[in-house]
Amino acid sequence: MPKDLERSKSGKFFCSKSHQTLWRNKVYSGPNHPFWKGGIRSYRNKYKEILLKIGIPPVCSRCDYNNETVLVVHHKDSNRKNNNPKNLEWLCRNCHYLIHDSETI
Repeated sequence: MPKDLERSKSGKFFCSKSHQTLWRNKVYSGPNHPFWKGGIRSYRNKYKEILLKIGIPPVCSRCDYNNETVLVVHHKDSNRKNNNPKNLEWLCRNCHYLIHDSETI
């Protein structure tokens, strides 16, 4: 057990990975989480529901890939608060990455 503590980044020892995850989720949630955006939540499923509800089939608008497990909803104007259906489009993760990566170049 002392060797386990020496290797532990948190300085804590857990009997299982699931107990470590429970602790980590309590400690690193909300404002303590490194990706905290001041209370703005990501409503990924809500975005998908919007597109499905208006009848836009889950197909990447750039490459026509249609595996729903790798499709995400992209905000064309990069404003996550603008959920107007005209501002949303299906993208596969690769095309989504390429769009955002090209914005930083």
